[in-house]
Amino acid sequence: MQLQDRPLDTVAPGGDAVSAASDDKLHTHGLYRLGFNYGSLIYRLRWVVIVLWVIGLAVSVPFALKLTSELTGGGYSMSNSESVRVNNTLVDRLHAPPSTLLVVFHSDTTAVTDSAYQAQVGIVASKFRSYPHVTGVIDAGPGKDGHTTYLAVTFDKNTDYVETKVPDILNMLPSGSNASPAQVYLTGSPAIYAEFTAITQKDAERAEVFALPVALLVLLIVFGSLLAALMPITLALVAVPVAMAIIYPIALHNQTSVFVLNIATIVGLGISIDYSLFMLRRFREELMRGRSVQDAIGWTVSTAGEAILFSGMTVIIGFGGMLLIGVQFMTSIGLGGMCVVAAAVLAALTLLPALLSVLGHRVNALRVPLIGKLVARRSHEVDEDTARGGFWNGWALAVMRRPILIIIGVSALLLVLAWPILSISIGTPTSTSLPKGASSRTGIELVNQQFPASNENPVYIIAQTPDGSSMLTSSNLLKLEGLSQWLVGRAHVTSVTSLTMLPQTQGSQALPLQQLIAAYSSGAYTQSPALAKLVGSTTDTDITLITVNTNAPVDSASGKALIDDLRNHYGQGADGLKMQVGGFQAVSLDFNRYLYGNFPKAIAFILGATFILLLLMFRSLLLPLKAIIMNVLSVCAAYGVLVFIFQQGHFADVLNFTSDGFIDSTVPILLFCILFGLSMDYEVFLLSRIREEWLRTHNNRFAVARGLEKTGGVITNAALLFIIVAGSFVFTGIVIMKETGLGMTIAVLVDATVIRTLLVPATMRLLGRWNWWFPGRKLPVELPA
Repeated sequence: MQLQDRPLDTVAPGGDAVSAASDDKLHTHGLYRLGFNYGSLIYRLRWVVIVLWVIGLAVSVPFALKLTSELTGGGYSMSNSESVRVNNTLVDRLHAPPSTLLVVFHSDTTAVTDSAYQAQVGIVASKFRSYPHVTGVIDAGPGKDGHTTYLAVTFDKNTDYVETKVPDILNMLPSGSNASPAQVYLTGSPAIYAEFTAITQKDAERAEVFALPVALLVLLIVFGSLLAALMPITLALVAVPVAMAIIYPIALHNQTSVFVLNIATIVGLGISIDYSLFMLRRFREELMRGRSVQDAIGWTVSTAGEAILFSGMTVIIGFGGMLLIGVQFMTSIGLGGMCVVAAAVLAALTLLPALLSVLGHRVNALRVPLIGKLVARRSHEVDEDTARGGFWNGWALAVMRRPILIIIGVSALLLVLAWPILSISIGTPTSTSLPKGASSRTGIELVNQQFPASNENPVYIIAQTPDGSSMLTSSNLLKLEGLSQWLVGRAHVTSVTSLTMLPQTQGSQALPLQQLIAAYSSGAYTQSPALAKLVGSTTDTDITLITVNTNAPVDSASGKALIDDLRNHYGQGADGLKMQVGGFQAVSLDFNRYLYGNFPKAIAFILGATFILLLLMFRSLLLPLKAIIMNVLSVCAAYGVLVFIFQQGHFADVLNFTSDGFIDSTVPILLFCILFGLSMDYEVFLLSRIREEWLRTHNNRFAVARGLEKTGGVITNAALLFIIVAGSFVFTGIVIMKETGLGMTIAVLVDATVIRTLLVPATMRLLGRWNWWFPGRKLPVELPA
């Protein structure tokens, strides 16, 4: 029978008497019965469970403390792209250094040519020449201003190895009063990654120091009891170290991103507090209904515990999607996130009910003066809503009176928030992701300003003969010349350097092509130091390097078009030569295309697995579909805000960042995988309570109002606490963490407010009893209130 829009009490007539009777009906459902029995088991083994967790925590802490030493700032490479193959060829066959550090010197007043300045540079250069694995130290000479220079220090080890040596190298460099006459900055990829790591670790510590006391203050206001307020904090302080200890052996055997620390902090603290809040709220509710402690634990685990289990699984599914991206950076964060969520869920379903079993009614002990009395009074008022309803009950009924209008209005708001997505641009982050004043960022900016040629980001092309013959034969050199000429004619190409197009220096004369070919093919080039050096650095048997300079910025449309043009049409000028394109332009393009080529796999996995999980939980076809659609809306809203702020540069001064005009290419994928599970949290908690009330009453409108009444306050508090934790990362130093923190904050805010309080009740009112239809079963009958 369809319901009419008429006044509706929060519970069915008869109040708790009917509710208590309907509990028996609820108890006949398999999962509830299983949960109740499991909760009773935890009650009986409460001390065993607590002791096991204490032992586990004691064992975990030493390993958790070691984790930071195994984390890196890299993990962005791929093993099979064309640009990576070019880089490997440069290192393996043309003996390019695997990694390079730049030691930058700058003085505001003293010229590079000054004897004291030269002495300072010389001392540093001599230290590096005797440093292990250094293969060369090259002095760049004075920059444009005459006050800046740098040393290029090359290594025979890769970037990951050199990154681990950066702290030791920094101790070699003059600093403070010893840095005279020039200030010294260490930069280059290894130094930038090392500074990323150091700043990220400090940011995580600062965020925890800020978030935990503020969260405790909010919890005190929510519960009015010091003991109850400490429970969520305790769970978080247990779950996060245990999770980090689990991540430690993973980091020992796999390259693991330092951003795992931030994700562990945000997600670990946030969901641990959320889960504790829901368990505590339900436990106190069951005690107020007059249940014994054992029964209260049983009902708490069978209801809130079931929601936590399924909620945690949705978050784990989101992190699991990252494993399908195929990039170590994503894989490490995915594994780390799964460990953190699993630890939080396990603690919430074992340690927390064990602690509550021990505390019993004492969970409300140590009341805070004034606040405790207000909370107690408010709790009794909420419990008395069986007679008159409360704020959230009235809100739900008001929304359900105008469901179509509400859906249109909320959809319009979400579309406005998401609108900037249409102009989203992704790119590869540079040193500008570091905060202003970071040493490695300052150093690379000085190099780019004073040595413009270093900022050209050339395209590296490996030309190869098809039959393995020497590149120095006359016929192959003529083909190389044709290819070089073809490259000169490409759009945005400013210069080309190859065996047949020599780099020109001021005052030098170009050698005729036939003279060059004769010198190369006869071996006479070895008599010319310049030619011998060029051949030695660019050519090995059947391959040679062509360097293409371009005026197309990295990650720009023109830069991407140039790489595609070179790869797709080189046959027009190669005359049979094979060609591979590399360099930073190509690396960035390959990386981003690889990411977003695999992203649809992650999306399909997350949507499919989440749908199946919710289908099993709610025994409904439409509720999982509706939840997924609403989740997508909240994620899109978060994307839109990110584009508006970080790509378009709004509030850059307030948030202290430099806009590159694009979003870090990893952030949209990272946020989708994380947010889809996190945003589902509150949806699962709300719908699980609504379903519980539906099973009791089979009245859809009543179930929605009652479900929102019973979860509205706790979801609001949980969202506020999560926003405090995630929001603390908006003001950290690394741009990617600012973007991630803000994205999580916006998504949770949107989900816990407009979606949970407006869209959910409005859509459920429209769908009516179809909310509860499952294929193969009859459409359920709706009973009157």
